Amino acid sequence: MKFKLLFFKLCFLCISSNHRMFAYTETENAFLQLIQEIGMRYIRPQSRVLLMKNEYIASMPISECFSAGIVSCLQLDVNSVVQDVFSLHDWPYEVIDANVMKYNFIDGKFDFYFLLSSFPSSEDMKNEFKVQMQRLNSLYSWNPRAKFVIFATQAQENNIIVASDVLAEVWTFKVVSVIFIIPNNMNFTLDVYTWFPYSIPGRCADVKDATLLDQWIFDIETQGFLYNVQLFPEKVPSDLHGCPLRISTFDYPPFIFRIKYLDDDTITFERGLEFKLIEQMAQTTNMTMMFRKAPPDGSKWGFLLENGSWTGIAREIMEDYSDIGMAGWWYRCHLIKEMECLTPHLIDACRWFVPCSKPYPRWMSTTRVFKQSLWLSFLSAYVLVSLVMWKVVKVSNSISQKPIENQAYTSLVKCFLNFWAIILEESASNNPPHVGVIRTIFLVWVLYCWAVNTVYQTFLTSFLIDPGLQHAISSEEEIFASKIEYGIPETIVSIVPGLSDRRYRHRDHCDDLQGCRDRLAFKSDFALFFSRYNMEYLAAAKYMAADGKSLVCKFDEVYCNQLTIMPVPTGLILLERFNDIILHVLQSGLMEYWWRNLRYTATLELSMTISEPVGEYIKLTLEHLQSAFYLLFIGYIISVVIFISEIICSSKFK
Repeated sequence: MKFKLLFFKLCFLCISSNHRMFAYTETENAFLQLIQEIGMRYIRPQSRVLLMKNEYIASMPISECFSAGIVSCLQLDVNSVVQDVFSLHDWPYEVIDANVMKYNFIDGKFDFYFLLSSFPSSEDMKNEFKVQMQRLNSLYSWNPRAKFVIFATQAQENNIIVASDVLAEVWTFKVVSVIFIIPNNMNFTLDVYTWFPYSIPGRCADVKDATLLDQWIFDIETQGFLYNVQLFPEKVPSDLHGCPLRISTFDYPPFIFRIKYLDDDTITFERGLEFKLIEQMAQTTNMTMMFRKAPPDGSKWGFLLENGSWTGIAREIMEDYSDIGMAGWWYRCHLIKEMECLTPHLIDACRWFVPCSKPYPRWMSTTRVFKQSLWLSFLSAYVLVSLVMWKVVKVSNSISQKPIENQAYTSLVKCFLNFWAIILEESASNNPPHVGVIRTIFLVWVLYCWAVNTVYQTFLTSFLIDPGLQHAISSEEEIFASKIEYGIPETIVSIVPGLSDRRYRHRDHCDDLQGCRDRLAFKSDFALFFSRYNMEYLAAAKYMAADGKSLVCKFDEVYCNQLTIMPVPTGLILLERFNDIILHVLQSGLMEYWWRNLRYTATLELSMTISEPVGEYIKLTLEHLQSAFYLLFIGYIISVVIFISEIICSSKFK
């Protein structure tokens, strides 16, 4: 406790001490006591404090300070005093003076900002606070949600007007948790002002009226707050009275879609995961949703340009055109200082989407029943058995004393023809020679062909109905090897650095994202690196064949996961309220429920447009017998060629 008192006295001495150093005036003592009280109430040992030194005092010689009638002048060594105090208590801190000097700077956001001005002129004082805020805003450690304590050491003719102007200037930097302290020479108090946005229905955050929050009384008998109220109360009411919520988005299922144009040249949407979520947020806070039209530059989410600026929704949020952005926005707030992110409500997956496997041509159905090795084995057996049969018959004729009456197997060609007839289950010679070996070979071949034909005919119908699928692309290496074109939207490359490698140099930027998706699904000559949620929804709502199978397939491997968030401008005062709503939605399971419902509804709507019913039984048509007719036509052609050849040959020998 004693240490804190010492700290605040030293801080105030650093900022506003005069040449008498410890000979305080009553006002100085009041400021010291007030700073001590604020510190005792709100600053914790782990708090990080930033002190902004007074430019007016720091830039004036001592003689000019006295001649100007200024009560205090900076004389202490800021570096030694403040550094010793903070080192003793191990508090991270930063001190910024008129020349933007930094001491013991530690990365991270600050919890408290102390600003001071001693300009006698109200305009000079307001300009100084503006410059100080601009400097703070330029720091990466800038935290508009910190508590701001602004001191004016010189009383003004109309304190409340000055307070209103100062607080209005501070509000341009999205700072809400702020108090403005200024002496009141009429009743010898230090007036503490603040403001309350959204407190007046219809004016929303346009409230610039300062409110006298409390007064610090200092006299011989009493020192302390008059009302002893909370100096940093909750500023945002639960009911925002229909204030507008500006939203940057575009049609992007399943997050938000079904755009609807209204009569007053505004737009709204009807469906979507994030539409449901933002609708819940607007209803809970009693705000009116105002959707902006899609970014005019056509860059949708936005990507980083070479000059360091952003496009699309990112640019609209950075320049404060909108209060919130949506449309499946992947986390990139670590790349943009002017932007913050709400609590993630989904985890999306980046993965490759490729054309699904194509079915084999139906003319291949008759040959795909057996593998190539089995067909070769069967053909080898056919040739071997025919040769064996011919040799056995030939040997039998040579050793037999009685000539064989049946001449069906006396030549190799006849053996081939008869055994081929057995394969086709056609009639062969019904009276093989009465030789045991010959009949045994004939019987073995018949049994073998019967077994093979039984198996073949059993599976033939299945292959006629479903000829099977060819090999599908299943890796990046196969995409590159297949020479198929592939696309990666530029907005994804800007947040997934690995996609800018040389191996992806031939990528299509997919400026027409819808065209890329349609080409992937309907032409099957394109691969796309994109969002899981978007492609899975479109697969259920649009990219589905009549048999219920998806036209788009995906890799099992996930390239990376991305947090899906809603971006807001840095310092949005509704951030904590929106985060609470998102957490309640997630904990209740509403996001998963909405997602399942959207996919189910999309599938039902698509099924109404499919004319071919999907059933358990399939009616065989001429299309299924395509392979059989191909073989028939090939046989006819061969027969005609042989017939013509025989005619030509016979005419030459006559």
